[in-house]
This record gives sequence, C-alpha cells and structure tokens, in this order.
Amino acid sequence: MAGHHGSLKTDPAVENFNLWREQHYLRFRWIPTNVKAAILGMVVFPTVLYTAVNYTTSRWSWNAKLKGQPLAGKPE
Repeated sequence: MAGHHGSLKTDPAVENFNLWREQHYLRFRWIPTNVKAAILGMVVFPTVLYTAVNYTTSRWSWNAKLKGQPLAGKPE
C-alpha cells in the first residue's frame, strides 16, 4: 500500500488547530461582536432579501413571452 505504518509525521500546529476547532463551542460567549453577527445574519439580511424580492415579484413577467414582447409585468 501507500507507505508504512507511522510514516506520516504529525504537525503540532495542525493538531493544535484541530483540537481548538473541535472544542470551540465550549468556549463560545455572546460578546457584542457575536451578537451583531447573529442579528445581521438571522434578522437584517433575511428581512432585506424578503423585502427586495417582494418588491420586484410583480415587476417582471417571464411567462410565455415571445421575441420583441416587453418583460414588464405592468406596462407603464
């Protein structure tokens, strides 16, 4: 097979990072930075996205359009 048993050298920095990554949830705290990120990610961004989609939903009509016909849902 590919190599002998024990031929792979472990890097202490990689092992330390892996241990830190696996146990990160144990050290999590609600500091102001984490609160801002959570509010932006779970409240502000979805609200802005929903508002933008809701505003532009009826603006365009792609159903059964032929070449030369306008895509505007409500012609002005």
